[in-house]
Amino acid sequence: MAGVPLGRSLGDGELDVEGICAEAGMACQNCTHAVTCVPLPYGYLKVPLQVCSNGQTCNAHKGGCSEKAVPECQPATQKHKHSCEQVGIFPDAFDCRKFHLCSPAEGLPDGRPADHRAALCPRHYGYNPQYAQCSIRLLNGQCSDKPVPDCKSVGETGPLPKSPNHYYVCLLKRGTLHPQVFICPHGWYFWDGFCRPEPQETVSTDEKVTTENAKIDNGFVAETTTVKPTTSKIEGFFSTEKAATYAADTFLADRFDLSNYETTDDVVPQNDYANSFESGTDFW
Repeated sequence: MAGVPLGRSLGDGELDVEGICAEAGMACQNCTHAVTCVPLPYGYLKVPLQVCSNGQTCNAHKGGCSEKAVPECQPATQKHKHSCEQVGIFPDAFDCRKFHLCSPAEGLPDGRPADHRAALCPRHYGYNPQYAQCSIRLLNGQCSDKPVPDCKSVGETGPLPKSPNHYYVCLLKRGTLHPQVFICPHGWYFWDGFCRPEPQETVSTDEKVTTENAKIDNGFVAETTTVKPTTSKIEGFFSTEKAATYAADTFLADRFDLSNYETTDDVVPQNDYANSFESGTDFW
């Protein structure tokens, strides 16, 4: 939806009906356009500030156009396409606002690729994969970090920083190294290279206190000792008994309500959300 012109008396400003402004000052309307947000009695006036050029993008953390792009405006983010290798809900590897829903293809036999739908959290909020909610308030309305660390080598793997139930594997596709996000079965936790039924634990409180007191008595600084479960890798990776404890459709993405989200569904979106990060459309 485009802005509402207010007339020459207020210059080139428009009412911020898209929710770009969260406070007074500079904000990014998309990856190439910066605006100034002026408080009104109700809402904000959005005044054009700068159009980024020469390879620069709008970076609200830097206060304007910058050679350092925020994650959602980096070239790798624009080229990345999530592949549905599992059924479930997955964060995007590059854009903190974006998440992917992979549902079983209805009427098709097992083994076929899952149906893919992509959605965006409302402005100023990032997707929290641990709770499947858009509950992360974004500083300056833009991502500060990528949801998945940059890949350095093929086969590299690890848990996601914001969700121990998800993990990534660095794959080489079409000559490009990129992370593929997976989810552990039935809410298990990924650590030490495998999905396990319990989170990575530390020693008990009583044992920790005893150990720390002993070190203090001997003149050493107290430390926390990490103890890993003795479950074997094969046993820790999967258990047929665990499936009976959890509902079979715990992570089915086709039950996720998308009524309040912008979705792409792997098709060219309509121009209902012009002037957003996703469109890059000029607004004047």
